[in-house]
Amino acid sequence: MFIIYMVLTAALGLPFLDAAFRVRSTIDNGIPKYLNFSTSPFVKIGAGYYYFDTKVKKNWFDAAQSCHRKNAHLVAFETVHEWDLVNRYIFKKKLETLYWTDGTSLANKGKHYWFSIGDPITANIWYPGEPNFQNGNEFCDEMGYRRTATSYLLLNDRTCDNLVNYICEKDYPKTASVVVW
Repeated sequence: MFIIYMVLTAALGLPFLDAAFRVRSTIDNGIPKYLNFSTSPFVKIGAGYYYFDTKVKKNWFDAAQSCHRKNAHLVAFETVHEWDLVNRYIFKKKLETLYWTDGTSLANKGKHYWFSIGDPITANIWYPGEPNFQNGNEFCDEMGYRRTATSYLLLNDRTCDNLVNYICEKDYPKTASVVVW
């Protein structure tokens, strides 16, 4: 009963509050540093939030499902800058391995798209000669093919049932603010 009373009081009082005071609300991207809010297990890299699973190897479908359970999707590099930042983080943290990405040609053989956003993969981040659709059954895209200690992790098309690690990407959080003056 108390909760209902509080909700009704707030709902009925807000219009009067707005008339007596200046009320301004905003919604901003990201989380202000002063809030000391943890996004764990996701890490902030540039403007994005990423989760690196380096312990459990999964096929592409299981990896995508694991990301969905975290309200995220497999990583989709929309720009070379985003790919560059993630690569720098991987090398800095010594996380070099193979990772599933959101890239796939399952819907349209030979044409690779970021599954979660539907955009074609246009950035030149493929290993030379890839994608090659080897043996007619490489539909899913991994990152880290033929890597070395000094080279960036490039994309390769691969059979979707291979077991590799994966990177999830989460939408940017929003911060809502209300100022009463």
